[in-house]
Amino acid sequence: MTASQPTEWTTTQLARRRQLQHQAKIVFMLCRMTGRTMKHRCKNGLIAKAGPKVIRTAVLLASCLMQPALAYDSAKLAAALDLLSSATFPEWERQAYANNPMAQNVVGMAYKYGEVTPQNPALSLHWFLKAAQQGDADAQFNLGRIYGKATGPVYGKQRAAPRDDVTAADWYRKAAEQNYAPAQFNLGEMYAEGNPSFPRDLAQAFFWMQRALAEGDQNASAKLKKIESELNAADRDRVHHLATEWTQRHRQ
Repeated sequence: MTASQPTEWTTTQLARRRQLQHQAKIVFMLCRMTGRTMKHRCKNGLIAKAGPKVIRTAVLLASCLMQPALAYDSAKLAAALDLLSSATFPEWERQAYANNPMAQNVVGMAYKYGEVTPQNPALSLHWFLKAAQQGDADAQFNLGRIYGKATGPVYGKQRAAPRDDVTAADWYRKAAEQNYAPAQFNLGEMYAEGNPSFPRDLAQAFFWMQRALAEGDQNASAKLKKIESELNAADRDRVHHLATEWTQRHRQ
């Protein structure tokens, strides 16, 4: 007589289930990255033979697969980019095709910089868009940079798309709403500078710079002082209104 399955999982059972799923994905990644099949997963010292860097990459990839589609982790992205190499790129690309948003963003970065695979601005844009549409804040930020004023050695020299400040601001705003400080800073800067296609708005500029500073971007401090010196009474009222709306949108 077989034991019946529990109708509800306890907290301990759910935690153990997630742990086992994570371990299984790590083993699967190691098999993929070392060219072995799943039947060899317990033979020939798979983990010992893999090497520490391959193991770290497998753990990271497995962690990416376990996270919800709309979750975002800056530290995890930094670790992913640190481990990205010509050897690990094919696995990242496989996961990108499997619709994992962080992998799509990582692959977009790889094609953007062209260090581990030939540079390809069109493919970079393609993968950033895929990740951004799933809510990846860094991919949304990257799209903002692509469509924005595009300065620097990568974005400035070879554009992946024509400049479109309205589209750039839309993508920055999506990331900024997720409390992604780089996007908040860039959006605030766009509002502070303004141009014929994107009107200057000091209240919006001050609000988003405040958000960036609150999220730890110290570069926003000097910008805030400059913007504040230009605010009038109406601007200050609007900043207060924007802050109230933000609190209402992000109330837990």
